Amino acid sequence: MTLFSFCSSEQKKTEGPVSPNLNPFQQGNSKFKNGEFLEAIEFYSRDLDVNPDNPTSLNNRGLAKSKSGNTTGAISDYDQAIEKRENYTIAFNNRGCAKMKTSDYQGAIEDFSSAIRRDPTYANALNNRALTNWAMKERQNACEDWKKAENLGHVEAGKSFAQFCTG
Repeated sequence: MTLFSFCSSEQKKTEGPVSPNLNPFQQGNSKFKNGEFLEAIEFYSRDLDVNPDNPTSLNNRGLAKSKSGNTTGAISDYDQAIEKRENYTIAFNNRGCAKMKTSDYQGAIEDFSSAIRRDPTYANALNNRALTNWAMKERQNACEDWKKAENLGHVEAGKSFAQFCTG
């Protein structure tokens, strides 16, 4: 298994107990959780029909598209989510992961860096940027990010730092 496969995307989850009368956003989250990504896309799209300015539905639909193999569609949804909420760190992180899938490593670095600028304690984005730097053979940058992420409590970053950056 390659390091790339560990790029970690994030979904905004439904808060509180799940009711039998779910709205389309909640239904999308439920389908996503069950691995039914195409169905999740459909429900997020329904939510966007009613709430077209909802960046969270765009982000989550992008993640479902990415999980179902539609990386280009995912990037488009992340683009729109970021347009609607310019400080949407999760969408920057997720778009970075999608760009990694297309081997757009420089674009991924830019997205992870955008997320980190907006939230310097975003350990997941630091870890993902480290993975991308490692893929680009930028070992020192990767090790620096893994160490920062480890210091913020990111367990996988600590393991990567120990495996690739010590000794």
